[in-house]
Amino acid sequence: IDGSEVLVHLCNDYNSRTDSATIIERWNQRVQKDGIATRLLPFGFGDGGGGPTRDHLESLRRLVDLEGVPKVRIAHPLDYFRDQEARGIPDARYVGELYFQAHRGTYTSQARTKRGNRKSEIALREAEMWDSLTRVMKGEKVPDDALDEAWKTVLLNQFHDIIPGSSIHRVYEEAEADYARVIDTAEEVAAEAAGSLTDGSNDLTVFNSLSWPRRCLIALPDGYQGATDADGVSLAVQTLGDDLLAEVTVPPCGWTTVRSGATPEKGDDGRVIVTERSLENEFLRVTLNDRGEIDSIWDKEANRELATGPCNSLRMYKDVPTNWDAWDLDSMYALTPVEMGDAAELTVIADGALVGMIEVRRQINRSLMVQQISLRRGSRRIEFDTEIDWQESHKMLKVAFPVDIHANEAVHEIQFGHIRRPNHLSRPFDADRFEVVNHKWTALVEEGRGCAVLNDCKYGVNVFGDTIMLTLLKSAMAPDMTADKGLQEFSYAFYAWNGPMIESDLVREAYELNCPVMTVSGAAGKRSLLQVDAPNVIIETVKLAEDGTGDLVVRLYEAMRTATRCTLRTDLPVTAAASTNMLEKDRRPLEVVDGAVTLDLRPFEVATLRLAVG
Repeated sequence: IDGSEVLVHLCNDYNSRTDSATIIERWNQRVQKDGIATRLLPFGFGDGGGGPTRDHLESLRRLVDLEGVPKVRIAHPLDYFRDQEARGIPDARYVGELYFQAHRGTYTSQARTKRGNRKSEIALREAEMWDSLTRVMKGEKVPDDALDEAWKTVLLNQFHDIIPGSSIHRVYEEAEADYARVIDTAEEVAAEAAGSLTDGSNDLTVFNSLSWPRRCLIALPDGYQGATDADGVSLAVQTLGDDLLAEVTVPPCGWTTVRSGATPEKGDDGRVIVTERSLENEFLRVTLNDRGEIDSIWDKEANRELATGPCNSLRMYKDVPTNWDAWDLDSMYALTPVEMGDAAELTVIADGALVGMIEVRRQINRSLMVQQISLRRGSRRIEFDTEIDWQESHKMLKVAFPVDIHANEAVHEIQFGHIRRPNHLSRPFDADRFEVVNHKWTALVEEGRGCAVLNDCKYGVNVFGDTIMLTLLKSAMAPDMTADKGLQEFSYAFYAWNGPMIESDLVREAYELNCPVMTVSGAAGKRSLLQVDAPNVIIETVKLAEDGTGDLVVRLYEAMRTATRCTLRTDLPVTAAASTNMLEKDRRPLEVVDGAVTLDLRPFEVATLRLAVG
C-alpha cells in the first residue's frame, strides 16, 4: 500500500512429495514461465505434520541428476531469490491485495480468542510505552523481562490454527487462559511504571498513550464530589450508576492529575438529551425503534439524514459451509436468513451532562443480548457495548449499517494504513471478496463526507452497496463442537464526519475505542513526553532498543495515504536521533533541534526512530 515492492514466490500446496512424478507435475504447473528457469519447492509434510521424512530426502538425493526430471538441489529459500535476481527479475508486477479465496470464516471463528488477541496487543503496547519511558527517565537500559515473555505468548497464539479459530476445544481453553495472563502482566507492568511517576497522594493521575490530546471520561475515586484538573479548572461531572464520572483532557503520550474539587461543575452546556427512543447531542440526533435498531441518524451539522435503512440491524444467517466448518463461509449464506424476535426492552440508564445511554435487552433466536448504546457530548461517535449469551449452532451474526454514501469501493483499515476494495460484485474477483478483513474500522467515503463502523475485536466484514456489515459471531461445530458458546463481549461504534477523509478523526476515533486511558493513584502534575504535529501521523510504538543501549525506539506511521512533513517533539533530553529499519539497524542520523526531529514521510510509510536520551 506504500508503493514498495517485494519479490514473491507463490507455492501450490503446503504438503509436497519429492518423487519424480510430483517434481515433474510441479514444474509443469508453474503459471509464470517466461523468464524464469527455476522454481522453489518447499517439501515435507506441512500444516503441523512434522516436516520432511527420510523418504523425502532420499528421493531428492536420487533426483539430483536424473534424466527426464527437472534438476533439483536442496538450498535455503534465500538462494532461490538470489538466483532469480542474478538471472534478472521478470517485468511482471502484481499490484494490490493477494486475496485468499477460501477460509473466510477464520476471520470470525472463536471470537473470545480474537478478542484476547486484540486486547493483549493493546495492553502490551500500553505497558511497553510506559515501562520504556519511565526507565529512560531513570537511566535504565533494559525493559521488563515479563513483557518479552508476554509478547512471545501472543505471537505463539497467532499460529495458523489458533487465532483463526480452527483448532480443537482444549486449544481455546489454553489460549484464553494465556491471554488473561498476558493482560494481567501488561496491566501490572504499566501500573507499576506509571505509579513510579506519582507521589502516592489521594489525587488521581490519568495516562494517555495516544499521540494526540484526548478528551475522555474517567470514574472518580470514592469520596469525590467534584474534581479539578492539573491547572485547577473544574471538570464537568455526571453520576452513572454507582460512579461519578468526570470529563478530562489528557496530553499526548503523557498524563494529567485530577484532584478532588469542593464544588462540582455541572457541565450543562452541550448536555446529551435522552429518551427511551432517542439520543441527541450537538452533532447527531439518533432515533431508535422497538427492536433497538436505529431508524434515523440525523446529522445536525450537515442538516441531512445518514441512515438509508435500520442501522445497528442485527442479522442472523444459517452458516453451514460445504466444507471446513470453522474455516469457511459460503457465499450463499445471505439466502438463508434466520428470523429473530422483534421485541426489545429499552431503558434509559444515563441522562446527563456528559453522556446519554440506552440499554437494549433483546432475545435473538436462542441467545440473549444486552447492549448499551451511548452518545457523548461533543462527539460524532455512537458506541454499542454488547454482551451476548451466545447459544447458537451453525449460525452467523452480523450487524448492518446502511448509509447515504455513494461510493464504488469501501475503505478498510489494515496494519499501518488502509486498503480500498470494491463494494460490488461486477467482476469475478470482486464477487470472490464477499467477506474481507479489517482491523479497527471500515468506511464508505465520498469526497466531502463519510461514515464508518469501528470495532474493538472484530476482523471479518463485508460491504455491499451502501451497507457496511460487521461480522460479530459464528458458531461452527467442527473441530470444536462448543465453539463460541457462552458469554461474548465486544464493542463497535458508528462514526460520521463532514469534510475530506484526511481531515476527519476516523483513525483517532478507532484508536480511542480500542485504547483505554489508565488511571493511577497519586499526583504527577501535567506532562506530554512525545507528540507529533501532523494529525495523520500516528505514534504506534514506544519501546527500548533491543540491543540494550538504552536508546528509546519510536515507531510511527502515516495513516492517510498522503506524503507528509511532520515534526516529532519530545520533552525528554534527547542528545541524538537516527532513523533505522524495523530491526533497529542501518542508522541514518537525524538533526535534533530543541527536542524536535523533522521527518518527510511517504504515503503509509512506517518510520522507526532511535533516540539517545541523556
